[in-house]
Amino acid sequence: MINLQETERIKQAIEANPQDFAKIIEQTNLGVCITNAEGKFDYVNDNYCRMYGYTREELIGKSFLIVVPPESQQELSELHDKFIKLQVELQRTWEVVRKNGEIMKIYVDAGYTEKIDGKPHKLTFVFPADEKYR
Repeated sequence: MINLQETERIKQAIEANPQDFAKIIEQTNLGVCITNAEGKFDYVNDNYCRMYGYTREELIGKSFLIVVPPESQQELSELHDKFIKLQVELQRTWEVVRKNGEIMKIYVDAGYTEKIDGKPHKLTFVFPADEKYR
């Protein structure tokens, strides 16, 4: 299960020191991505890349739907838009797809911030349900 105390600690640290967001995110064992209002990756930490099998360069600027199975893309796109609009946090379990096509089950928590560059962002915290991806 995802450690909600850890995700809350990271959210608070970013709110207090948004200029240090990358340093803060790299110091956790969670996979973390930051998506903008359009659903594109603005930042991913090393753990996120390792879990999904992508390099940072392969993800930055791309839609987060790259890691979502085709049958779930419409639903998750709508949920991302709703999250940006309502800023409602969520904790859930999802199935995602790794670069090699493997399906991976993950635990997710999310937070909202406008502190990074004055624009809306979704912080997504990911923890693999399967130990082999940790």
